Amino acid sequence: MKIRKGGRYSVRNVEKRKRNRREVISYEDVPLEEYNDERTQISKPAVKRILVCLALITVLGLAVFVISNSDNLTPDKIGNWLKYEVFGSHDNGYPVKITGTSVNDGNFLCDGDICYVSDTSFESLSPSGNGVGYNQHSFANPVLCTAGDNVLIYNLGGNGFVTGTKKQLESTKDTEKYIITADINSSGYYAVVTEADGYLSKLFVYNRDKEKIYTYSFAEYYITGVALNESGTGCVACGVTGDNGSLIGAAYVLDFTSEEPVATYPLDENIIYSVKYLNSSTACMVGSSSAYMLDIGASKLNQVEYKQMELTAFDIDTDTDSLVLSLSRSGDGRKCSVEYVDRNGEVIGVNDTDCEISSISLYKNRIAALDNTMCYLFDTDGNELGNADAGIGAKSVRLENTASAYVLGINEIRKISEFNYKDDKQ
Repeated sequence: MKIRKGGRYSVRNVEKRKRNRREVISYEDVPLEEYNDERTQISKPAVKRILVCLALITVLGLAVFVISNSDNLTPDKIGNWLKYEVFGSHDNGYPVKITGTSVNDGNFLCDGDICYVSDTSFESLSPSGNGVGYNQHSFANPVLCTAGDNVLIYNLGGNGFVTGTKKQLESTKDTEKYIITADINSSGYYAVVTEADGYLSKLFVYNRDKEKIYTYSFAEYYITGVALNESGTGCVACGVTGDNGSLIGAAYVLDFTSEEPVATYPLDENIIYSVKYLNSSTACMVGSSSAYMLDIGASKLNQVEYKQMELTAFDIDTDTDSLVLSLSRSGDGRKCSVEYVDRNGEVIGVNDTDCEISSISLYKNRIAALDNTMCYLFDTDGNELGNADAGIGAKSVRLENTASAYVLGINEIRKISEFNYKDDKQ
């Protein structure tokens, strides 16, 4: 073999490698006793100090953990907290994360399925938590209306609205003027109220085929709420106007076969927040200082006075033709009285609680009231039946049936599958 001078196989390099190998001591050549002698020895006092430090760190960590979760470690909450927050369990697909960053209380509805509109999207969910429908929107101030399977979403103060079903929304429609309010019924008829040149507001009504069937211009009142009857033959529209520095309310009863209102009712110094038909001849109106049951057939307006209490929450149930109110006795949102009102405007049941109720829901003979992280269950006679943990950041509650409810959190929808009943009341 030819060897190149100075190369890998040169005699000089071979000798150098031999010297290097002799300078390296293999671990296999070291006796076992010398291995043992080289191990670092830790004194017993040092070990004790290390253990004490680890124990202190553990205790401090537990203290911080307990303080930060003190609200959840009460006897009535710890079970749900461990189940949902620590171990990540859920009932029937819940909790479900919302799509978007925020959902307003009024845009969280339960009508068979859960429906909500966030700042970016509309979504409907089945009782098991599965998605029924999903659509994105571009509205700055979306407001959701549902009736049966029909859905209407409008851009409050904007020019767009969209109709459809819980499974699929249609394309967005634009209005010439800014939208003030709107409504849809279970037959697919819908109404949109906008601003108008030369008038305070204007009503447009469409049938299920999207054909315009009625218009009416309001010259004296700025319409803030509208409700269509089930057949799509008429509506109730509520509005306000200024009078010597005060806001005066009024309610119009409109028949779509007549050019002029069938009746007009003054509502004194009252701003109507919501109006809804309970049945074909009765409409419920909830305002800032009073609520009303309007018997259209008898042309009778029954007033439900708040008696100088402050309205904090309300809900209207069309299945039982009734209304539930949360009225603060202290005037600052605390110490709320829960009042159940029938179709004649009679207060049937009252419960004077110490709760700060921010959301309330009525389903048949049961009332759910949300007080921060707790949800209380009442019957319509005013008796407290039980309670449940609603979770941190609870914003709104909607009863699914007489024994379970949905809760809107900051970024998720939770489900209360069971209440803790008092004295085994069911």
